[in-house]
Amino acid sequence: MAADTREDTIKKTSTPSTSSSKENKPEEDATSNATVLATGKDVGVVDVLKTIKLNEFKEVHKKPCVRDSLLTGIGGGFGIGGIRAIWGATVWSSCNWAVGSFIFGSFLMYEFCQRRRQLEQKGMKRAVEVLERKKAEKQQKVEEKVAEAKAARARAKEQG
Repeated sequence: MAADTREDTIKKTSTPSTSSSKENKPEEDATSNATVLATGKDVGVVDVLKTIKLNEFKEVHKKPCVRDSLLTGIGGGFGIGGIRAIWGATVWSSCNWAVGSFIFGSFLMYEFCQRRRQLEQKGMKRAVEVLERKKAEKQQKVEEKVAEAKAARARAKEQG
C-alpha cells in the first residue's frame, strides 16, 4: 500500500463516466480535470479560498517585481483614465479605460521584470562558471610552477 503512486491513487478513486449513448468514449480519469487533488477529491472555490492567508496580502509588495509592476499599472491607469476624461469620455468609460490600462500595464511590467530577472540570473551563472574556470586554470598554472620548481631543485641537488 505504501508503494502506491499518485496515479494508482487517482485511478482507484476515479469513477467511470456515465453516458446515455453507446459510443466507445475513453473514460476520463481524474488527471484530466484540473480541479482534482492528488487524493482524487474535487476542489471547490471554498477549498481554494481556505488556502489563502491574510498575511500573503500584507506582504505581497515584498515579492520580486510586484511593487514595480503595481506602481507602473497605477500610473498607467491614472494617466489613461485621466486623458480619456479630459477628452470628454463619460465617467464610466474613463474608469473602464483606467482599470483596463492598470491591469494591462501591471501585467506587462511584471512579465518584463520577470524576464529581466531570468536573464540576469543566467548571466550571473555564466559569470560564476567563467570565474571558476579561470580559478581552476590559475590553480593549474601554480601547480605546474611548483612542480617545475621541485624538478629544478632535484636537478640542482644531483649536479651539486
